[in-house]
Amino acid sequence: MINHEAAFGLSEATIRLSYSFSLGPITWSIEPGDRWLVLGENGAGKSALLSALSGMGDCVSGDRAVPTQCAVVSSGFQNALIEEEIALEQGDLSGQVVDGTKAASILHQIAQDDARLEQLVDGLSLGGVLDKAFRSLSTGETRKLLLARALASTADTLILDEPFQGLDAESLAWMMDQFDSLLGGRTLILATNKPESLPCGVNQLMIMARGQVEETSAIGNEDGVEWLAHIKHLAAQPGAIPIWAERDRVSLSTLVELKDVTIAYGGQAVFENLNWAIRPNEHWQVTGPNGAGKTSLLQLITGDHPQCYVNDVRVFGFKRGSGESIWDVKRYIGVVSSSIQVAHRMSTSVERTLLSGFYDSIGLYQKATESERAHASIWLERLGLTHLKQAPFSKLSFGAQRLVLIARSMIKSPPLLLLDEPCLGLDSRNRVLVLAFIEQLIEQEETAIVYVSHDETDQIASIDRVLDMSQFLPGRQDLEV
Repeated sequence: MINHEAAFGLSEATIRLSYSFSLGPITWSIEPGDRWLVLGENGAGKSALLSALSGMGDCVSGDRAVPTQCAVVSSGFQNALIEEEIALEQGDLSGQVVDGTKAASILHQIAQDDARLEQLVDGLSLGGVLDKAFRSLSTGETRKLLLARALASTADTLILDEPFQGLDAESLAWMMDQFDSLLGGRTLILATNKPESLPCGVNQLMIMARGQVEETSAIGNEDGVEWLAHIKHLAAQPGAIPIWAERDRVSLSTLVELKDVTIAYGGQAVFENLNWAIRPNEHWQVTGPNGAGKTSLLQLITGDHPQCYVNDVRVFGFKRGSGESIWDVKRYIGVVSSSIQVAHRMSTSVERTLLSGFYDSIGLYQKATESERAHASIWLERLGLTHLKQAPFSKLSFGAQRLVLIARSMIKSPPLLLLDEPCLGLDSRNRVLVLAFIEQLIEQEETAIVYVSHDETDQIASIDRVLDMSQFLPGRQDLEV
């Protein structure tokens, strides 16, 4: 049985989180004021465990006690909010454009401590986004909003699954400095793939593997770093990246050109007067704080941003809005982004998700060729995911999904690869693997790469060009790159 003096916990509990997936049996007791760090590789069960602790799923055996009040930050919670916004838009029959829920409304969905909230809004630079629609926020802005929502809440327990992913360097540094005081005496459960970026004060460690608790102990933060070193040595040099023999080739001097481009919402510019060109085999890192427009920039290139048609944007010889088919352009581009991951919410297998990269579709709607299937099998072997070939993509952990989508973006060996925070949610071993794949692509001199990452540990030395989006914030002088 659970120790009833504990804040909450599990006792030989098996939790059914979906029709096809259960977690457990697991025993774990959390005392009031504990600060737990949960570590484990992608697919170890960290996110499932935190979902079970927050009350998700059905306890089909054993005993479960959940906290009376808890605030949650996780990709699953974030995606659920986005699903609600999509349903709101689709359910509106007026024919008018639905702006969606304001960010400020999301922030105030649960009871807040006003003083903490003011401190968080100021420290995380959220003041300028509160009047924006929630779905229009960048990846980093969304995560900062949900983190502020949880930390400012009056809940006595915080359940945080990769809470710092996507934060820019300034926001992350502020959060590391302030987290301990913002948390106070509350109970904390924090899961991460990156124990080298931990707030101070974590005092308990759990390591998960294959859906089970492998180890628990009292810790100092150095124990998490030791665990990181332990799994890093497992990251053997990856085999050669598979190259698609039937890949599309282009003979253009310029792949992408943007002239005097401005993105604005409600009359407020995100960035303005941007002039930029990408030429074959150039490799760019796009930098800038959360909200500087990095994701919007990539969406202009793919045609997924509505303002690409009111700006001078030329991609692979096509001017946006000149009557070109989106497929004329997408065939040359591979993309990884948070919005792509959210879009893949249908139930389809890992193999079919990977194969859809050949057709640039969300889902696979035609029969793949034998050579395509063989190529996908090589990718799964390189990723160590062959055993998940027929598993439902939607049932994978966030990190495992990300790994599959990275392979999907590369599977057709495109002339242009757009990587928007590709390593979000990846454990240390898989980050090493993905960064090595990107280095191989650069060495092969066949693919131009645009790379967005806030994480200084995920930088790629071979990327030799930088586009700093802070140069194009409103009020800055028109610059060319």
